[in-house]
Amino acid sequence: MNKIFMSGYYQGVVEVAPASLSAAKVEELAITMTIQHLRHAGVKVTTIHDFLVLDIHANERLVNKYINNNAAELEEVQASLLSSAFTKKGSID
Repeated sequence: MNKIFMSGYYQGVVEVAPASLSAAKVEELAITMTIQHLRHAGVKVTTIHDFLVLDIHANERLVNKYINNNAAELEEVQASLLSSAFTKKGSID
């Protein structure tokens, strides 16, 4: 795993996340996307955990919450987060 590349990947998610997401939701999105990317690349779970917590200083509670999720579960979380960014609260359709 190239830590410089993956740090840039994580930061890229943070930078392009919708502005309507809170900082906590942006971090959750970045964590889930990074976990999914690294799992797909075959990186061990302990290595992913240590990278996110020790190198990126991501929220360890969120990392632990999602570290063992499969791709479908991670995608569901990501879709929910992105959907919430574009859903108007209190609108009447």
